[in-house]
Amino acid sequence: MTELYDSISWLEPLLIDPVPADMVEMADLMLTLKGRLEGLYPHETADRIAQLLQLTNSFYSNLIEGQYTEPKVIEQKARIKRSAKQLTEIATSHVHLQRALERIIDRDAGPEWPRLFSISLVSLIHRGLFRDASEQELKIEGLEAPMVPGELRDIAQLNVSVGQHDAPAFQAVRPMLERMQVVYGRIADPRYRLIAALAYHHRLAWVHPFPDGNGRVVRMITHLQLLKLGLASPLWSISRGLARNHEAYYQHLAQADQHRQGDLDGRGQLSLKALQAFVRFMLRTCIDQMTYMLDALDRDTLRARIERAVAFDERFIAAGIKPEAARALHILITQGAVLRNDFKVYMGLGERTAISQLKQLVLLGVVDSPSPKSRIIHPGFPVWFAQLVFPDLHKRFL
Repeated sequence: MTELYDSISWLEPLLIDPVPADMVEMADLMLTLKGRLEGLYPHETADRIAQLLQLTNSFYSNLIEGQYTEPKVIEQKARIKRSAKQLTEIATSHVHLQRALERIIDRDAGPEWPRLFSISLVSLIHRGLFRDASEQELKIEGLEAPMVPGELRDIAQLNVSVGQHDAPAFQAVRPMLERMQVVYGRIADPRYRLIAALAYHHRLAWVHPFPDGNGRVVRMITHLQLLKLGLASPLWSISRGLARNHEAYYQHLAQADQHRQGDLDGRGQLSLKALQAFVRFMLRTCIDQMTYMLDALDRDTLRARIERAVAFDERFIAAGIKPEAARALHILITQGAVLRNDFKVYMGLGERTAISQLKQLVLLGVVDSPSPKSRIIHPGFPVWFAQLVFPDLHKRFL
């Protein structure tokens, strides 16, 4: 290692001040897109898509780290209630943890903005992601002792180098995290909070507070901060966008590690221009993913994809699902909940046939019925069905 950053001054610049007009415009566009997404479907449908997107976040965050787990495998394991002694894949732990933390943020007013930059949250996320990991997953190359989930590098007194980046000295980790909480936590304007959260994404990765697993932690925190800002609609995934452009993601992260490039590059130790470029990349990624889901969720487009799925997918064919069921499924998704008897009417089939068709749709998981006689039914989005109606939702970009 050639140089150890041992002072909080090495974090500067933490803020982009003044914020360029194009960044403010992109932040405003995200607010507009978020409103359009929220207005597309009733909350019953949005809630079920949100559960699907939790799997999507896990799948892509896992993929960015070079680990591939089939979305259907994550879905199956995420349904299993975790026990104290159970070892689970990190991808599954990601889903359980995201669900728990989203409930906390959605509860009442949730934690105050500064708490989303706290050392306690950073450690909690790392511990939640890795607490059920195997010994092999906790083993760090070159080190005898395994990584302790949630334990910062200052506890282990460990200095690390990642690629071309020499992370700050372990003694500086805690002071740097505390400094970032003070600076980013005091911002009040929602648009500037967004830009601050995206700048924090890099600076937290740069500090590299844990021996391993920092990328997963950083992406989870960014998702939660967007959720707190009301921007992390359940209908889109930032991790999908980062995986789709993973080379540019890593390139921008690395460039923002650079030292200041001359007198016109801010007044801090690190490059202001590179930090601005990183934040712009993140804003464009968010906008790209929000636009993708707006197109995928267009009602006419969705109806056509449901019709094709029912007509040609082997699961629907094997279950004997008739083409008339596509219309009923589309109505169910667009309304979020319908009466069981109304759903049968929407199919336009005879009573006995409609009953049989509905039973098969429930077994397939595309209709959610809490019990065989529930008066009200809801849409279901098992992974296999979602991949048919939302093209490239789970694509192996890497």
